[in-house]
Amino acid sequence: MATLSATPSVLDRMPAHARVWVYKSAVAFTPAQLEMLAARGAAFAKSWAAHGAQLAAAVDVLHDHFVVLAVDETQAGASGCSIDTSVHFIQKLERELGHSLTDRMVVLYQKNGQVRVCRAQEVEDLLKSGELSAETMVFNDMVATVGDLRERFQVPLKETWLARYC
Repeated sequence: MATLSATPSVLDRMPAHARVWVYKSAVAFTPAQLEMLAARGAAFAKSWAAHGAQLAAAVDVLHDHFVVLAVDETQAGASGCSIDTSVHFIQKLERELGHSLTDRMVVLYQKNGQVRVCRAQEVEDLLKSGELSAETMVFNDMVATVGDLRERFQVPLKETWLARYC
């Protein structure tokens, strides 16, 4: 099984069918924030439940910009209330970090081995200037499962909703 980032991830232990939610930060997490996220994420995953049933869950940070929640629903499914609990967890993290994890207009991509950030409305101009191309690897935060995360988290811009600007 391939790892999702340069270091082993708790998500590597999750089955491909596990459901995921990807939250992104336009600002890279600091080492202190990464430590805090690891501790808070582990505690949340351990306590996350649906209708009293413990969920088989994992929380991890990828590429210093993404907080990923995963749940294997074969034992117990994430329900509306448990999903609400996860959203409250993310909102609390946003307050503690001091920046958004839910801004859908943030686009993260890789260039020269580094994660770079722009706003969706900047993509067309960045394509014209050559900063971006149809082949630029973009992080696809719309993946739905761990399998998708492993296979389609990084895809060429031309394979995303941003392709309309190409």
